Amino acid sequence: MKDMNESHALSPAAGLVGGLADAGERPRFGEATFRAILTRAQERGYGFARIDEPFGAAGERAFYLRHDVDISTPMALRLGEIEHEHGVRGNFFFQLNAETYSFFVPETLDIVARLRAMGHCVGLHIDELLIGADERAIADTFDWVTGRIAPMDRAVSFHRPSPEVLGRRYDAFVNAYDDRIFDADSYLSDSRRSLAFHDTLTGWLDEGRPRLQLLLHPEWWCEVETITEFWQHLSDRRTDQLRRYMTRNFPKVFAALLGGEERRFRI
Repeated sequence: MKDMNESHALSPAAGLVGGLADAGERPRFGEATFRAILTRAQERGYGFARIDEPFGAAGERAFYLRHDVDISTPMALRLGEIEHEHGVRGNFFFQLNAETYSFFVPETLDIVARLRAMGHCVGLHIDELLIGADERAIADTFDWVTGRIAPMDRAVSFHRPSPEVLGRRYDAFVNAYDDRIFDADSYLSDSRRSLAFHDTLTGWLDEGRPRLQLLLHPEWWCEVETITEFWQHLSDRRTDQLRRYMTRNFPKVFAALLGGEERRFRI
């Protein structure tokens, strides 16, 4: 099994969108390739399945499209919108303790609500170092989040999963690594921002494997040219979020210094 640790390293020498010899021959990170994946799967007769629905509900060929939201909530929303346009249901997992975005802010909770309204499964991306892998602990976390913060679907993926959760079945929620939907012959990922999965996926779709799970991290699919540009987008968003927090909560101290217009960010 490749990339189970989901170490999303970026090579300093490689461009984010570039690095492929011929854009006309090879896929590139961006909306065109993403849409092409959805279309090809649909043309091959796959039903896009929610991880939290009964197994087999999608039909003889089930495609579990999964997104672990590690960095970019704006791109999670964008991919969800594209999937909705294609009549596709995806599976989005948000981290409670991410340092690249805050789960507990209105803009993230609005994205969660909008994705669920489109029919996507929206669950939790569990960090075992924070919550562990115990069923009761995770179920209690779900109860607290859904009861106090926002409705969520009872499905989880694990951040940097340990061997303990690979293949494990839970009763109180569905695990994206459940052995009924996950194994070496059905799982592919864009971890480390690699498109190496693409040729294998194309072959599996053409072969008609009965079950596929594809993990695509939303942040990689924003069309930026370099690592520097990627970092600048992320840094600008986090800086702006801090600016808005400070001016909202301490206006007499920071409003004159940090005032500015509302901005939208791609990553």
